Parts: sequence; structure tokens; C-alpha cells
Amino acid sequence: MPPSQRPKGFRVERPTLPAKAGPVKEAKRPGPGRQPPGAGPAGRPHEEPGKIGVPRVKSYPAVASLTASVAPQILRGVLDTGKRLEPALKEALEGRKETSWSHRRVVTRAIAALLRWWGWIEPLRLVQVEEQLALAWSLDSSEIDPTARIWAEKAGKSRDRMMAAGDAPNWTARAEALKRWVEGKPVTADPWLLFPAWLRDQLAVPPGDAPAKGRRLAFLFSLQSHWPLWVGVRGGVEKTIWNELRDAGHKPWIHRRLTSAAKLDPDTDLRGLRAFQESELAVEDLGSQLVGTIGDPDPGERWWVVHGGNGLIALNLGCRMHGKGTVVATYEKEAGRNAAAARLRRFPWRNIAAKAWDGRRLPAKAGSFDGVVVEPPSSDIGVWRRHPEVRWTVRKDDIPRLAEAQRKLLEVAAAGVKAGGSLIYTVPTVTLAETTELVAAFLQAHPEFRLEPFRHPLEESTTNGTLQVWPHLHDCEARFIARFVRANRPAKGVTKDVDEQAGMETSP
Repeated sequence: MPPSQRPKGFRVERPTLPAKAGPVKEAKRPGPGRQPPGAGPAGRPHEEPGKIGVPRVKSYPAVASLTASVAPQILRGVLDTGKRLEPALKEALEGRKETSWSHRRVVTRAIAALLRWWGWIEPLRLVQVEEQLALAWSLDSSEIDPTARIWAEKAGKSRDRMMAAGDAPNWTARAEALKRWVEGKPVTADPWLLFPAWLRDQLAVPPGDAPAKGRRLAFLFSLQSHWPLWVGVRGGVEKTIWNELRDAGHKPWIHRRLTSAAKLDPDTDLRGLRAFQESELAVEDLGSQLVGTIGDPDPGERWWVVHGGNGLIALNLGCRMHGKGTVVATYEKEAGRNAAAARLRRFPWRNIAAKAWDGRRLPAKAGSFDGVVVEPPSSDIGVWRRHPEVRWTVRKDDIPRLAEAQRKLLEVAAAGVKAGGSLIYTVPTVTLAETTELVAAFLQAHPEFRLEPFRHPLEESTTNGTLQVWPHLHDCEARFIARFVRANRPAKGVTKDVDEQAGMETSP
């Protein structure tokens, strides 16, 4: 992000480029029929940051040199211009056709760790990029990889300075790894330094009995941990699919209340699983799966998913309708529509369509949908755990701009809901402006809608019509979901304070 737009107190340290690296000889990608070490779901290589498993490489010195040589350019691309990690990585590796999948993944893993812990590392003013990479790896991983040892040696650090803190149980243990690295020098291990300054003012207090400060810190700690792999049944019989996973040597943790969802080890390979091959199983975060549960569509109904995203919410709705009725997912960009359509074609449900949309006019007659789901662009705090770079690409002044765009999209979508129909608003974030405050403003402007209480899908309780899912409580991405119902005539008292209804504290 440009310097003039960075959060107050945020600084970008330009890492010094390492000495010219020698030629890098890359390992060849495993041939057909061979599973590359550390392959992700479906056996396809993961390009996402932060995966726990790291593939073995034939030349650790080569991948260490490669990472150190491209890290400064990638950091500048993310921190100065707001690029996502993957595009920045692709640009940095352009022209390096010899770069193997395994080396690319180590580079992604290492720089994702650096971005995740940048708020602690940047103030140290470390000159050598190798030292920055080694320290980030130490803070982020549960074991010290040979690549990290090479970086430490190049930075003149002994191996006993490295403490693997990736599985540390609390902030104190994580801070110990930082203190050991600096060898007794003064250091500030304030958790809030790891996030943009605007988050403190926008973050609601999570539920619980502990003091508010402790609950907020628990949420922040979860954003610095690695994420699990959640899957959902989208066809077939749940018991049969879970047994198939067990027979294949996997250990699915089936949610006791949402039995169609299970959590797996992050590096689980689903490629050889029949249920995955036949599209009976989809990889989808638990928070996203809850949207379909809360929407609760009936077979034969007509639903519209505004800004269809990756298509998984539409898929969940279509599956719950048993292929009967219609689900229309709309996209303002053709590339997004094409990607979602290709994904949806792999599944057996033919009641789902991905269509282009201009973002202004309804795709059908007003009041013709039984349900509408609105998932607009947001600050995406929910994905910071999986994509740590996003925290540095969202500015303070982006929040009100995003909230206004969300409000306008909700206004357009609301016109499509028939009397007695459902309107679902959901965003993978936790900011007050994009959640409870937006809901309160919408209810005040639209007395024909009211919040519709629903059973908490993960706990023994009933909501008032809004739900904030917290990653430290349910081990998934943060997500806000509100369910409105359109009344036949304006309801009374709809301007009641929504923060109070949701039971969410807003004071620090």
C-alpha cells in the first residue's frame, strides 16, 4: 500500500537484497501416479500460504537461495502496492521456468510466514533478508526445516537461537521464540503489532466469560495459527463417506451438530477417495457451510446468490434442495463466472446456474425469489488466517467504503425477495461497520424486513437472527451471517439496537 495510506504507526522495512545467488537447479515434479510429498486436497499442489506440511526438496540450499532472492520484491509488491501474495509471487518468479512445484511451495510458505509475523519482525530492523526469513519460520512452524537453518547460518545465527513456536499454546510462548532470537535485547511482542491499527477500533468483543481483553487476544491468536481442512457432503450418504475416509487412513472429525461437515488434517490428500472423485465431497470452510444451513431452502424453491464467489454457497443450497428448484449465482466479472461454472459442473446438481450480472438490475422480476444470499466484497478478516498478506492490503478508509458498497448491494438484492421470503447477508469478517452496524442501518431503512431468529447451528442456543462465527471458538474462518424475512407489511419496532439484539459487546 502507498506510504500515505498505511495505518498509523505502520512502517515498511525494505529488506536488503542478498548477494547474487548461484544458478538454482530445481527438482522435477513427480510423474503421473506418484504423490508429491505434502500435496494438498485432491492431490493438487497448494499455492496457498501457511500450509503446515512442507514438501521435501532435493536441494535445500537452492530453495533457500531462491526464496531469499525473491522475498524483497514480493514484500514490496504486497506492502507497497497491495497485491495478493500469489500474484506477487508469480511476478517475482516470472522467467524462472525451472522453478519446481516443491520449491515454489516452500517460497510461498516462507513468505506467508514473514507477512504473518511482519509486525514483530519489521521493528527489529534486521538487515539481512535471510535473518527475517529464519525468524519468521521459527515463529510460524512446529519444526525447524533445513531451509530455515541455512538462512540462520547465513545471518550468523547459531541453531540454538531457533525455537519452533508454531504450536505454541499462547502469546507468552510465542514471544519467547522472539526473545531468544534477539539474545536478550529489548523487544516488544505486542500482539496488536501483528495487525493493522484500525482493527482495534473495529473489533467487537467475542463472547465468553473471560475479561474482554483476554477474549480479544484469543481471537488474535487464532489468526496467527494454521487452519484446518473442512469438507462437506454434497451427495451420497454421510455415514458411507465418513467411513470411506476412515478406511483410507484419514481421521475425520465430524461436527456433532452439523454432521455433513468434518475437519481433516490440512495436508489430507483426497485425490484417491471415491467420494471426492465422484463429487460427493466438497472442500469448504465450516463458516461458509453454515450459510446453507441457516438459509434452509426447500426443494422447488427459487434462490439467488449475489456475488456468487467460488460457487460453494450456491452448491450447498442446490444440494439441500435435492436438485429441485433453481439456484442462480450471479457475477459481475466474467472470469469469476467462468471459474464458478467450471467448478459447479463437477457436481451432480443441475439446478444451479452461474450467470453474468451488471450489479444494478435484478436478474428476474421483483419479489420473485424465495431466498436471496448476499455475500459482497469485504475486509476479509476471516481469511487472514489462510492469507496473512490481506491484513496489510486493507486500509482504514477501505472499511467505510466497503460498508457503503455492501449496503447498496443489499438494497438491490432486497427487492428480489418475495413476501415471507428470506434475505441472507454474510461476510467473512468481524468489523462492526460491515456487520451489526450495517444490519441496524438496513432495518431502519427497510421496515418491511425484520431479523428472523434461528437455532445456532454449532451450539445449544437460539440467535436473534444474527450470528458471528469466531475462529478461536469453532476452528474455522470468521464469518458474520444475518437472516432477514420480508413481512407482508412493515413490522413495528424494527429500529431496535441490533448490537444489543446480537449480544455483542463493542467496548474494548
